[in-house]
Amino acid sequence: MFPVLKWRFALTLLGCIPCTVMCLMPLRAVSAQNALVNDTRSPQQMIEEYRRVDGYLSKMKLPQQRLLLIERYLKGALPANEREELLDQGSQLYASQLMRYADDPARSKHYLEKVQQFLADHPSADTPAIQVMLLQADYNRGEAAVTRWLNDPADKESLVEARSEFQRIAPKLVDYHKSIQKRIEEQWDIIDRMPSGTGRETREKVVRELEGVVGRAAFFGAWSNYYLSLVEDMRGPSKYSKIAIGLFRELLDLKVDPKATTPWHEVADPNRMGLQQEWRARALIGLAMSEILDDNALDGQRCFALLEAGPTSAAIADQSDYWYCRGLINADKLDEAANFAKTTIQDFQGNSSPGKTSLCVLLADTGLREGANAPKIHEMGVQGLIGLAKLGHHSAAIQLVEKYELDLETSQGFYMMWLVGQQQFANAEKSKSDDDYRTAQAQLRDALAAPEAKKDLLSASECRYTLAWCSYRLNEHAEAGMNFQDAVSGLKGPNPGKAAEAAWMAFVSYQALAKEEPRYGLRAIEVLEDLKRDFPNHQYAQKADYFIAKLQQSRGSMTSSIRQLQSIAPNDPNYWSAKFDLCNLLRQQIDQASSEDEKKELARQLKQVADDLQSRLNQDSAQEDRISGVVRCLLNTADLARKNILPSADLANYVSAAKTLVASLPPSDRAWVDYHYQALMLARSQKKDTEVVAHANWLLTNAVGTPYEQSALIVRALEIDQQVAATSTPDMQLLEEGFDIYSRLVKHLGATSGAVKQNKNAKVACSKTADFAERLQRWSDAATYLRVLVAAYPKEQEYLQRLGRVEFTLQNYVGALGLWRTLLVGLDQGEEAWYEAKYYQLACLLQTDRAQAQTVLEQFQLLHPDWGLPPWRDKIKKLAQQVSGPDGS
Repeated sequence: MFPVLKWRFALTLLGCIPCTVMCLMPLRAVSAQNALVNDTRSPQQMIEEYRRVDGYLSKMKLPQQRLLLIERYLKGALPANEREELLDQGSQLYASQLMRYADDPARSKHYLEKVQQFLADHPSADTPAIQVMLLQADYNRGEAAVTRWLNDPADKESLVEARSEFQRIAPKLVDYHKSIQKRIEEQWDIIDRMPSGTGRETREKVVRELEGVVGRAAFFGAWSNYYLSLVEDMRGPSKYSKIAIGLFRELLDLKVDPKATTPWHEVADPNRMGLQQEWRARALIGLAMSEILDDNALDGQRCFALLEAGPTSAAIADQSDYWYCRGLINADKLDEAANFAKTTIQDFQGNSSPGKTSLCVLLADTGLREGANAPKIHEMGVQGLIGLAKLGHHSAAIQLVEKYELDLETSQGFYMMWLVGQQQFANAEKSKSDDDYRTAQAQLRDALAAPEAKKDLLSASECRYTLAWCSYRLNEHAEAGMNFQDAVSGLKGPNPGKAAEAAWMAFVSYQALAKEEPRYGLRAIEVLEDLKRDFPNHQYAQKADYFIAKLQQSRGSMTSSIRQLQSIAPNDPNYWSAKFDLCNLLRQQIDQASSEDEKKELARQLKQVADDLQSRLNQDSAQEDRISGVVRCLLNTADLARKNILPSADLANYVSAAKTLVASLPPSDRAWVDYHYQALMLARSQKKDTEVVAHANWLLTNAVGTPYEQSALIVRALEIDQQVAATSTPDMQLLEEGFDIYSRLVKHLGATSGAVKQNKNAKVACSKTADFAERLQRWSDAATYLRVLVAAYPKEQEYLQRLGRVEFTLQNYVGALGLWRTLLVGLDQGEEAWYEAKYYQLACLLQTDRAQAQTVLEQFQLLHPDWGLPPWRDKIKKLAQQVSGPDGS
């Protein structure tokens, strides 16, 4: 009897102190088992004791301990009905645990083993809910096999494995879905007739868990039928595609009503479909692909439109093009996939992402494999290679070229020529042969000469970056420095890391020439100054000042360098480049001059050089780089006039002269940016608003990431503010542009709490960006900027209120609660803002701590029997009803 007394004592202790359960249950495993075997109590006493302990464990949310309790009691002598009750609860708990840990491999494996043992010991405990969860492991194996086969159709072993798995599990999942759904409906009928209380709540909880299982049965059943149609080679309408469509539509509540007058896709609301949950988003992808397979590509496109319009995670939205194209290819609609590839890839402009990369690999792999005798499909493969090149994944593209043994030597067009050059450079890096570097160098030069290179700045800059490395390896430092430097502007926005690397290599290249030719020391200094300005937080920027000082020392005095450059005769082959360097050096000397007289004398010399170069230039026959250099010298002169170092009248004269010359340069030439900036400054000084807007708009489009962009952003931002203020209902397009402009401006001014504290303009821009985000209901964006403002000004009422409302909208109730509590402390109790803060405090507590919400509400009613000021009076009253209600609703 001693073990029985011991077990009963443990149960008594459990009844008094529930938190001891976790310790007592494992420690008493052996004695508990003996106790139940030898227990002399009646079955009724035992089951009552079980229910009491299970009730405590359930309240404490300890499913593992509940399962241990069930298994131990099942070892005892229980009547059939009570035994069936325990088996049913055990099945439900194991199904719940399998669902909870489905994405946790270690725990999932643990519970799979436990379930299999439980069912082996108690075969009658087997239920459809448990079987659905067990079949998920089989589904995962089948999906892995079918994916291997789709990526490599020659892999017949994976095809056989996938077919075997899906033939077995697809009908089971459909049947289990039907039976569980029927049981759920029956249970809800019973619940509807039950009175309120613990019994009803317990049964509702069980049914909700079953609804989760039936959802999984629908999800995996739908995908299994989709894959079954593929492995059975049913490319088109089939019973499997119909089953998949039906299950997906039921799961997403997108059923088609033949009697409805409004099409299903117009009724569907992507914001109410729960697409922020990954499995629901993937279900919508499955529906789209099933519709495409069923020869209904239009509804497939509509599904993807819903996916992109809803609150889908960025990671899944990024993959939508990949899955759409995969759906077309799976359905053997290769011509449609090829058309889609062409229109999609041509819009790629860097900014690689997993979804874009996967799409390009899919297009290249499928097109090159299937297009041997089909030119259009082969072109789809080529488009995939071009996409990979555009995204910077040259090694992946080259691997595919080698896999399919493509001969690209005769390929035309910038992208394929660039890819050949990239492959040749990779070979040269292995061989270290000068001849191989020269071969790659020639190929990359030819690629950059292609017309397409002028239309894609980023890709051209990537190509130029590799060309610079070829020249650097060949010790052709002047060309290397020039190409590295030219690559920076195109790389700076999408790939700032590589842009900084290019700037640094430009410095290294020029530095190698500086001892023999001092003018390259000046260029190296300019590159380092640009690097400091454009990439202030990069590690190279931290080294820049040190090397600038060394270069200035090694070049001797700036004055002697100026004299040396001034002495170069017009018949010298380096005359033009020397004079361009002289202009830059004079400008640098002006900025460092200590007196106004010295600045004016140096400015006079610079103006003289600019006039000389302009007079010598034959615009009709001059090379573009020479025209560009003269334009920049003229604009340097204009800038000095704008700053009153030269006569103010020179500003208009030299901007006009630059305009005449810059018109003959290609749009990608950097002199255009300098021209439009100085023209903008001139137009502002002359109060020519139309011209101000025109130049600002040009800079907004073409000077992204440059210091000049900031001035244009300010002009456009002020204009948008005026337009918004002029109407009570600004249109969405204007608000979208306002957000875009101010968010770009913030990047220039700084979007950290430190920058906002130090710079009033940064503070205003940050607040304006948040304001436009709030108007557009882009709450996450609004929160980002408001958090910066609150961090900088933690007691500022406006920022606290705005962020508090946004955090509440985002359902970040804990964060919002802290903000509203801060306001309650700082505001006077009689003012309207205090009642707003009280309302939000209560609303947050209702979501996070209902008991505390009740306490705060009681205190408020005691101190404010009139419920405060409108409009918060009625809102707080309504909230009070929710706080006091039985379920908080």
